[in-house]
Parts: sequence; C-alpha cells; structure tokens
Amino acid sequence: MKIFQKVPQGYTSRQGKYTTTQGVPLFNHKALISMLSATSEAAMSLPIKRRSSPTEELEGEKERSKMKLRSFMKPGKEQQEVVVLGRPDSEISVRMDSNVLDCIICFEPLKPPIFQCEVGHVVCSVCLSKIGERCHMCCKTTRYRRCFALEQFIDAIKVQCSNAKYGCNEFIAYYQKEKHEQECIHVPCFCPENGCSFEGSTRSLLDHLVTMHEWSPTNIKYNKALRISMARDRRFTLFVGEDLSMFLLGNILTDIGNALTMVCIGPHDSELSYSSKISVVDRVACEKGRFVFQMDPLVESSSLSGGIKLGKFFLLVPPELVDGSTGELTINVRIDKVNP
Repeated sequence: MKIFQKVPQGYTSRQGKYTTTQGVPLFNHKALISMLSATSEAAMSLPIKRRSSPTEELEGEKERSKMKLRSFMKPGKEQQEVVVLGRPDSEISVRMDSNVLDCIICFEPLKPPIFQCEVGHVVCSVCLSKIGERCHMCCKTTRYRRCFALEQFIDAIKVQCSNAKYGCNEFIAYYQKEKHEQECIHVPCFCPENGCSFEGSTRSLLDHLVTMHEWSPTNIKYNKALRISMARDRRFTLFVGEDLSMFLLGNILTDIGNALTMVCIGPHDSELSYSSKISVVDRVACEKGRFVFQMDPLVESSSLSGGIKLGKFFLLVPPELVDGSTGELTINVRIDKVNP
C-alpha cells in the first residue's frame, strides 16, 4: 500500500521521506500505516470497475461517493457500519479495531487537530496541552506538528447512529458519534409500566401503551384548562397535545399524600417547550377556595428510562383533598406552549 502526499513548496525529498532543509520530517507515515495495519487483508476486497472514457473518469474525480465498510469490533463491542469517503467505482470491507481511532493517552476518539512528534507518535490536542513538548512514547523532548493526513483519514470514517433501528439514518464522524446520540431525536423511549421491557420511538410507545396496556390517552388543548378525575392510587395519566406531543402525569403515593409530577415524553428537550399548571380542588368545598396549586415554567423531557421520578417541580396533595366517597382526586390541568 502506497501513501502519497503533496509536498509544499520549499521542501525536498530524502530517502523516500519528505523533509525540510533542516532534516525534520514533514510527515511520518508510521501513524497512518499502523492504523491501516489493524485491518485484515483476509477481509478486504476491492473490486475495481474501469471507466469507459476520460470524461467519465474526470466526472468521477469531481464527485465523491461513499464506500461502506463494516467495522467488526473486538469481543464485547457492538458491530458498527463505517462509511468512508471514496471513489464511486469501488467498495471495500475491512475488519478494524476501533482502539486505533482513539488517543492512546486519554482513550477518547481522535479528532482534528491531531499532532505527532518527530518520530510519528500521535496525540490529541487536549493531551498535547498537558504534556507540553515531551513525547509520551519517546519519553524525551520533541517538536509536535499537525498530522494533516491522519486528520483526513479520521474525518473520512463515518459510523451509523446506534438509533438506526429506531429511524435515524445519519452517518456521522466516528469522533462525533457520542455527541450525536445525546442529541438524536430517535433516541428510544421506554414503557413506564413495571416489568415491561419495551423501548422504541415516541410514536411507537403511544401505540404500545394503547394496545398492550390498554391505556386511554386524554386529548388536551393548549392554553386551556382541563378538569379530570383520577383514582388516588392510579399511577399514570397520559395526555396527548394538539401537535401529538405526549405528556405523562405521574402520581406517586407518599406517607403524607399524593405527589403529582408532569413530564413531556421524549429523549431530550426539543425545540418546542411547554409549561404546566396543576391544581387539585376539594370537590365538596371548592366554592370555599380549598385547593393546592403548582406551576412548572418548563416541563422537563424524559425518555422514561428510569421510570417516572419527581422532578424539580411537583405538587403534594394532602389526603384531605381525596373524595371520601369515590377515592378520587379532582385535578385541573393546563399545558401551554412556551415561545422560544
């Protein structure tokens, strides 16, 4: 395998290596070659199709396509599909150890800018700021330079989002995978029912709750109060907004009453924000103004991965507000859209 690099003006070539007039290597290919050596020749196939004309060849040079590589990780690591920018006339499959894509000091994914010592040992920019001019491998003072060829190689490696089975079709740079998945709108939501292992998109979760657990969602209009009656021991009440956003009113029994909390079902805070107002009134003495009230200026989003939990804002309802004849709570709920 040959690796070529354009030589900037003012550099000369000595013994097959590009050097400055002072003899300092411009780029040592050992780092990149060692990374490529992690691939398995037995798993590599490179079918090449000849272009029919120079015109087609020129067009092919201008337009880069994606070549898919399937990267099979070490035992214990999940399989990932990797996409590398390349020519439209070939496709390769390789076995790659993902550890070669990580900084050997902090073990975080390598990302530009990447630096190398005079020998060729690479380090990320964060670690370079800590170790100064001393190489962690050579154990001696050295000069670090940008490793542009390795940066191009790292940028070319794309991996599929782990939420592909939930609808995400994104391929992102390997070093951006973790950040993307923290913000991915296709992160699965979980069923809040005890003992249920369902996980899926918010839309599939709604279907699951209705069909499998026979929940009856309550439609709610924004900016308008809705009065409902809820059994004191009922754990969940599901509301569906006009834009099909889902809100879960959780009811947690405590020694001093009922704790009510509202969450928006979703993997993370979306572009849309909501506020909520919840009040519980004494059905018998409501004309006397006996009630408890709570307003949440920003309803938190939750994937329900840990079940329903009390957030920063919740409403504590004393037992005296439970209807003695029916064992129900009379609750007023209002959800408003918050302008961004």
